[in-house]
Amino acid sequence: MKKKQKIIIIVFSVFCFLGISFFGVLMLKAGKSLSIKGEKENLLKLQESKKSPFSGLLCENPGARTFSIALAQYPETMPLSGTSQADIVIEGPVANPGGVTRLLAIYQCQSPLEIGSIRSVRPYMVDLALGFDTIFASWGGAQSAIDRIKNLGLDWLDARVNPATFFRKKNIPAPHNGFTSLERLKIAMKNSGMRETNQFEGYQFLREEEITFSKEDQEIKLNYTYPVKYVYEPRTGDYFRFWNGKEMIDRNTAKQVKAKNVVIVKTKMGVLSPGVVDVKIRGSGQALIYQAGKEIKGIWQKENPR
Repeated sequence: MKKKQKIIIIVFSVFCFLGISFFGVLMLKAGKSLSIKGEKENLLKLQESKKSPFSGLLCENPGARTFSIALAQYPETMPLSGTSQADIVIEGPVANPGGVTRLLAIYQCQSPLEIGSIRSVRPYMVDLALGFDTIFASWGGAQSAIDRIKNLGLDWLDARVNPATFFRKKNIPAPHNGFTSLERLKIAMKNSGMRETNQFEGYQFLREEEITFSKEDQEIKLNYTYPVKYVYEPRTGDYFRFWNGKEMIDRNTAKQVKAKNVVIVKTKMGVLSPGVVDVKIRGSGQALIYQAGKEIKGIWQKENPR
């Protein structure tokens, strides 16, 4: 991080599950109080207790430990498997600013039968995974990232030493053919003696009735090597994702990936070694929040690793 630094953009996207009703979006200001009596109040309390602290959606086990997985984005890997079933997906650089990007997908509520293409970890992903209290999964990593994993004590499942947890598909060329499933990761978590409960405090969320969707068209464009675009749908409040000029499809669902919130964070990066970048995650800076068809200017802030 002390080498030459350059302003870059990282995209934080909260993906809503396809086929499941939307119960909340990331709250950007203090919540409103709400008083409801009787059975409706009890139902509301039950729903609140069942919401994911990551996405605000109803979740079978919102107290369960989450997994964060490093996913590659190349033409050979498309369509990826399981991106639309993640609670949060974070996009960041691999080797240089504006170049190829990698995804950090965080899973809690859904259990994809297949997740991939899995690739190596970059140092800044370690900081993000630790902040969300996740168990990290990747296919190896840059030495600087591995050193950071050890120094910070991040729970890590490395595909190179967990052959029962990860697998390679024969119909996809290596190294793009690395995959796993959430069930395999859960088994590895138990066998490794890792903590199984989540300690991430979570976000606050607006209620659906508090949201007013803009009726105006909106597009968000990010000029990476493989350009990314989000197109807002006023009827549903969804942001549909496009990758390299085409709809980004989830292989598991055969449907286009979409998000309820897109957050663009402006920060700094530095090249640690050839092919390896690091991104400033701690500190503060400018952010743009896209929600319900509106652009909101904000500030991001993170004071410590957790």
